[in-house]
Amino acid sequence: MKAYNKGEWSEPYLLLKLISDQKLYIGGENFNKVEGLFYRIVKILHFEKTKNTTFSFDGDIILIKNGSTPIRLPVKKFIDISKLTLDRINSVKSKKGSFNIPELMNFLNSINISEVKSKSTQKNDITIQIEDPNTFITPTLGFSVKSQLGKPATLVNASNATNFTYTLSKKLNKSQINEINEQRKFSDKFKIFDKYNVSLTFDQVDNPKFNINLQTIDYNFSKLLSDILIMYYANDITSENTIEKFTNRLSIKNEFKYDLNLNPDIYQMIVKRFLVEYALGMRASQIWKRDYQADGGYLIVREDGEIICYHFYFVKNFENYLYQNTKLETPDKNRYHMAEIYEENGTQKLKLNLQIRFIK
Repeated sequence: MKAYNKGEWSEPYLLLKLISDQKLYIGGENFNKVEGLFYRIVKILHFEKTKNTTFSFDGDIILIKNGSTPIRLPVKKFIDISKLTLDRINSVKSKKGSFNIPELMNFLNSINISEVKSKSTQKNDITIQIEDPNTFITPTLGFSVKSQLGKPATLVNASNATNFTYTLSKKLNKSQINEINEQRKFSDKFKIFDKYNVSLTFDQVDNPKFNINLQTIDYNFSKLLSDILIMYYANDITSENTIEKFTNRLSIKNEFKYDLNLNPDIYQMIVKRFLVEYALGMRASQIWKRDYQADGGYLIVREDGEIICYHFYFVKNFENYLYQNTKLETPDKNRYHMAEIYEENGTQKLKLNLQIRFIK
């Protein structure tokens, strides 16, 4: 039987919990439910490589269709197995590592579901048809799942496409380069840059597709992100590594001379737009044309097992969730050749890599 980690087990748990609740609660500040605001779930769709499963509701009976003969099960069965799954997840103390939940797998197999995780190439992890209580329309929307039960997920995954290249303001000799390379902490490398009065000038986003994607946010956004990366790698205080705090520093610096008297939140607005676009489908190595995959937004599995939704319809809540709950993180420096000084056409350069992870 295949083992999964807490984040991976959160996906089938969420499916069972939503079937049990038959409601989608809207999330507000601090992961609380917005009082009295929810969508009734009409249908849930689970996609696998070779088959699709539809869950719909007939009172206290769940109708499951993924073959010629529908399966009918009482909602209590889903309530019981979802509680058991949550207990099993919480019984494992480490947020890392894989483990088995045989009872859950046996139940999923009994309803002809064989794949726990959604396809990794998609941003949406689950598709739900909801009923809007105001308009009574019933849109079918894709949602991305984020869990607080396991290790925080990444928003922007590190890759060669997320490398940013910088030019050194003056040449360093071999001894100075060795001194920098010997430092394990990136912040110590930057202290040596300061020691030798070397500054870094943004050169380019290595991947031209990612660069043009960033220009759809704002023409200056590549440069803004490059400034955030320098702030991050030069910083040695973990609590200061949040997107929100770096954006506030950008605003104070105001390199592009935006009229902050007219709009003091312009830097925050630009960064929030990027976070939303990336959350809904943008990728560093593919041209972005706003073909939203997770067009419903995010479903959060809270630490207590409750499910809340940061809905794309409520864009302010969604933006604030992303903005207030993300931070920069250092990927494998050897894999992406970061902070290794090299020479190109007589100029010394180095690379820094962008990775953004959820705080919880």
